Amino acid sequence: MKNSECALCDLQDGECGRVVLLGECGNLRQRLLDLGFVEGARVKRLFSAPSGNPAAYLIRDAVIALRASDAAGITVMKYVSFQSVTKRQTKQEEDHS
Repeated sequence: MKNSECALCDLQDGECGRVVLLGECGNLRQRLLDLGFVEGARVKRLFSAPSGNPAAYLIRDAVIALRASDAAGITVMKYVSFQSVTKRQTKQEEDHS
């Protein structure tokens, strides 16, 4: 894995990434592909259960809950979404007003 790459389960709530590799095999792999976990797809970790498992991910306008063990097999490249940067800049401008 490269520095900016991590397992999907390693994203924190609110972080985004792009699917780089789907390491799962068999029926689980096919199910994840059917749900939209294909190379290049954008995914955002929305929140997790109080115990931390499972976590909810937004992918292709659908919210999908995955166990950490299943999300560990999906490699993503982390990035900062344009929307989160815009929200942060707006908040900073409001704070300085």
